[in-house]
Amino acid sequence: MTTKNVIEILGAYSRSFGETLIDKPTINKSILTSNVRTYKILKWTNIVCSFLLFVPVFASIRYFNLPHTLGYIFIAFLGYSTWIFQGITGVPVFEETRFLTLLHLVLHSFFGVWLGFYNNFTHFDDFLHIFGGFWGGCLLFPFIFGSAIAWSNLPPRAIKWKVWLSGIAIVNMVGVFWEIAEFISDKIFGGYPGYRMAQENSLDDTMTDLIYNNIGATIGILLFWSYLRKSADINAFMANMGKKLDEFFRKESPPVQ
Repeated sequence: MTTKNVIEILGAYSRSFGETLIDKPTINKSILTSNVRTYKILKWTNIVCSFLLFVPVFASIRYFNLPHTLGYIFIAFLGYSTWIFQGITGVPVFEETRFLTLLHLVLHSFFGVWLGFYNNFTHFDDFLHIFGGFWGGCLLFPFIFGSAIAWSNLPPRAIKWKVWLSGIAIVNMVGVFWEIAEFISDKIFGGYPGYRMAQENSLDDTMTDLIYNNIGATIGILLFWSYLRKSADINAFMANMGKKLDEFFRKESPPVQ
């Protein structure tokens, strides 16, 4: 990655973050409410959560633990991914989607690792895998549905199957990569003082994590479908998301000088 790439990413984030602050109507949207006050509360909650992710980063400087510090930095960067994606592609992101993303990251990094919830609460990891699958289903649904509307002439029944199969498949793919990352992390840092084994050398842990991911994703997609039937406005918004994605992928890169 070059300096120019970094500057472009930071510029995209700044533009997107700024549009969120000024409530640009074509970018900012809530799924569950049209109430301006509720929307603003949700928006500012997201901004506070994004800053909260940096608390473990700075705290780990004093009590340095290499694997934890690397994890904190990576998670803090992910916290801004929705704004960066929105700034680069121009595709609007639901504030609820942003909230679920930041909440999952805060629960993992701030509460789970930094405050020790993983060690102190037996089923905290199980809950996060169910919640992670739910978040994945809610995150992917608008993009899959919007792209299906924009790029295909499939009948409604076929679109429904496409959303189901694509959503579950992607959640499983991400879940598998996460388990691989945990396995590699355990192999590298297993003997590091203070490091918590992610998989505890257990096939049961890996398999139950993947099952919980699927349960959460199923719940998320079901809830989205049930809400979608009641809101024509959300249908139109997701069609706009698909259109923006189409414009982004069709956009030609400028010729190299």
